[in-house]
Amino acid sequence: MNKLLVPLLAALLPTLFLPLKARAQLEEVVVTAQKREQNLQDVPMAVSAVGRERIEASEINNIEDLAKIVPSLRFTADAYINSSVNIRGVGTNVYSVAVEPNVSVMLDGVPLARNSQMNFDFADIERVEVLRGPQGTLFGKNASAGLVHVITRDPAQEFEARLRFNIEHPDDFPGSFTKLQGTASGPLTDTLGLRITAFASQRDGHLEDVSRADHVPKSEQLGVRGKLRWDASDTLSLRLNLEAQRRDGTGEVLTYRSGNPSLRERSRPIQFSDENRQGRSAGDNVSDADGKAASLAVDWDLESMVLSSVTGFRRSINDDNITAAALDGARVDLSNNYSEIEIETFTQELRLTSANNPVFEYTAGMLWFDNRVTEDYDRAIEDLSAAVIAGTVAPGLVPIGIGDGLGGNDAVSQYDTRDAEVDISNLGVFAEGTWHFDDRWHLTVGARFIDEEVSVLLERTSRLAHATTNATATSSEFAATRATVTDETVTGKLALMLDWNENVNLYAAISTGYRGATFDVAGEDPAQALANPVDPEKARSYEVGVKSRLFNNRLELNATAFLTYFEDFQAQIRDLENTGSIVSHRLDNAGELETRGVEIEFHARPIPELSVVGSVLFNRAIYNDFITQCFPGQGPNEGGAIDSDGDGSCDAQDVSGGVLANAPKRSASLTTRYDHLFDSGSALYGQVTGRWQDDVQFTNEQQPTTVLGAYSVWDMRLGWTGAGARYEIAGYVNNLFAQRYVRNLIPLTLSGDRRDIVHNMSMGADRIFGVSLGYRW
Repeated sequence: MNKLLVPLLAALLPTLFLPLKARAQLEEVVVTAQKREQNLQDVPMAVSAVGRERIEASEINNIEDLAKIVPSLRFTADAYINSSVNIRGVGTNVYSVAVEPNVSVMLDGVPLARNSQMNFDFADIERVEVLRGPQGTLFGKNASAGLVHVITRDPAQEFEARLRFNIEHPDDFPGSFTKLQGTASGPLTDTLGLRITAFASQRDGHLEDVSRADHVPKSEQLGVRGKLRWDASDTLSLRLNLEAQRRDGTGEVLTYRSGNPSLRERSRPIQFSDENRQGRSAGDNVSDADGKAASLAVDWDLESMVLSSVTGFRRSINDDNITAAALDGARVDLSNNYSEIEIETFTQELRLTSANNPVFEYTAGMLWFDNRVTEDYDRAIEDLSAAVIAGTVAPGLVPIGIGDGLGGNDAVSQYDTRDAEVDISNLGVFAEGTWHFDDRWHLTVGARFIDEEVSVLLERTSRLAHATTNATATSSEFAATRATVTDETVTGKLALMLDWNENVNLYAAISTGYRGATFDVAGEDPAQALANPVDPEKARSYEVGVKSRLFNNRLELNATAFLTYFEDFQAQIRDLENTGSIVSHRLDNAGELETRGVEIEFHARPIPELSVVGSVLFNRAIYNDFITQCFPGQGPNEGGAIDSDGDGSCDAQDVSGGVLANAPKRSASLTTRYDHLFDSGSALYGQVTGRWQDDVQFTNEQQPTTVLGAYSVWDMRLGWTGAGARYEIAGYVNNLFAQRYVRNLIPLTLSGDRRDIVHNMSMGADRIFGVSLGYRW
C-alpha cells in the first residue's frame, strides 16, 4: 500500500502551492448525520459522504459496490438473505430471522428492517452517508456498529430528464450485465414538484451449472420510484415517496475452491482451484424478490423550531433456493433448500429540531417501529449415508435418532421444515443537543430510551426416510410454540468539539449502542432456543478526530482514532459433531470483542481540472473473550484448542485474540479524476480508481484454510460530454489486471476435512469492459 500512496502524495503536495489563479476550491459537503443539515466538517463523528457524481462515475450500483470506495464498509456475501454489511469489521451474518442487523440501512430517513431489503438499485441517488460507530442515540437500537443512509434526489425546480444505458462484459468469464435508468423531474404547479425514476437491469451468469449445462446466476430486475413534493405554504412542506421493485432470478451454484483428494477425484470433471467457477445444482436454484414501499415526510416550520413527521411502510418477499448435487463428489444431494421470507415494517417518527438558535441546537422526538417477519423454510438432503447422518447437520436441522433397522451403510434422506413468525415492536424516545458555549467550543449531549418486545412463534418438523422407498425411519415434530422477551435500556452520546482555527476542528466523543435480545429460530433445538433467548448486545465507543480544510480550501483531510467494545456480541457459531462432518449452527453471545484503529480520508483539488479522493483504514477487530467450536480437523494442540476430557481431541477452542470474520487490518481506496473543458463546451475526462486490502479471515473459528491473501483492484474510465453535458459517452475497464478475488470462503465438508472449502466468486473477479451512454434533456 505504501508503494502506491507515497508516490501519489509526493506528486500531489507540490501542486497545492500553485499560484492563486490556478487554484480551485472544494465545495461544501452537507450531511444529515445528526438529523439536521450541517457542514460535514462541523459534525463531531466519523462520516463518509459519497455524492451522485462519484456514484455514477464509479459505477456504484448497490451497497456492495459502495464498499469498493469506503474502506470502513465491508460486504459479506452468503446466500442472498444472509449477506451482511460490516462497519469497522462488525456486522451481522446469521441464519435466524429474529435477529436484526447491527449496521442499520436507511432509505430517505426510513430504516430497513433486514439485510435482505438493502440490495436495492442505486438509481438517481443524491448521496450516501456512512456513519461509523454506534448511532443508537438518534437512529435507534439496530445501529450499534454504524449506519448507511441512502438519500434519493428531490424533485427539480425546472424540468429535467435523463436516460442512461450501461453494458458490461467480462474478458475471460461468460456472462454480461446491462442496465437502463431513466428519470424525469420538474414542477407540476408553483407548489407541486414530481420526480419519477425507472430502472431495469439484466444479468447473465458467469458460473457454470454442470448439471444443467447452463450459466448462473441470472436475473432480471425492474423498479420504479416516485417522489412528490408539495410546498403547501411558506412554512409547510410534504414529500411522498412511492417505490416498487421486482427481481426474478436463478441463484448461484456452490463452487469448491479446494477439497480433500477423495472429494476432488469423485467430483471430476470439475477441477477444484482458486479460479473454479463450476458447480452442480440438484434442483431449481431460485433468487426472486419483490418489494413495495411508501413514506411520507412532513416538515412544519414554527420559526424557532421545525416539527417533522416521517411515516414509512415497506413490504418485501424474498424467495431463495440453493441446491447442490453430489456434495461428496458422488452422492448426497441437497435437493431443496428453499426459504420464503416476508417482511412488513411500519415506522412513525415525530421530531422537533431547533431553528435560528446560534447558542443551542437540539433534536428531540420519538420513533415507533413495528416489524413482522414470517419465514417458510423447507429442506431436503437425499442419498445420505446413515453412518454420518448425526454429523450432517446444517442450519435449521432438528437432530433425530436413526430408526430401528437402518444400518450404517443404508442410504437415507432427511426432510426438514420450519415456520417462524417474528413480531418486533420498539418505542424509542430521544433527545440530543449541542451547546455552543463559546465561539470555539461546542458540547453535544444526547440520550435515547428504548422499550422493546420480541415475540416469536415457531413450528418445526424433521423426518428421516429410506432413500429408496421413502418409508419413514423416524421423525420428530415441534408443535407451534410462542415465546416473548421484553427489554428496556438507555443509550447515549457525549461529544466535545473545538474550532482550533477557521480551518481545523478537533473533537472527542463517547457513544453507546444496543441490539435487543432475540431468539435462535434456526437452531437445532427449538425448545432450548425459545426457553433461553440470546442476550442483548451492547456497544461502547471512544473517538478522537480532526477535521480540516487546508491550502485555501483545496485539501480536505479528516482523521479519526477509535476504540469500540462490544459485549455479548450476537454471533453465529458453528457446532461440530464428533464425526466432524457438515456443521450445524447456533446463535449465541460471543463474550467481548473490540475494534480499534485509525481512519484517514482526504479530498484534494490541486488544480481546477484534477480531483483526488482517498481513504485509508487501519483496524484491529478481535475477540477478547470467545469460546467457540473447533474447526474441522483441529488438533488438541492447534490454535486455541481445548481438550476438556483429555481424550486427545479438540472439544472446543478459545479464539480470544482472533480476528473477526471479513475484517482486514488494513485497507485503502483511491480515486483520481482529470477533466479537460474545451472552448466548445464539451469536456473529456479520465478516472482511475484503486482499492487494496490486507489478508482477511472469513471464519470466526480462525480456520487456516479460510484466509484470503492481500490483493488490489484497479479500474479505469475515459469519458466525453458534449453540448453542455447533454451527451455523455464513456468506456471503462473494471479490475484492469483481472485480480481473481472472492467474496467469501465457506467450509463445507462431509468428512471433517479442513481442505473442503467453497468460495463465492463474483463476475467482478474478471476484467470487465463496459460502455456507458447518457442523454439529458
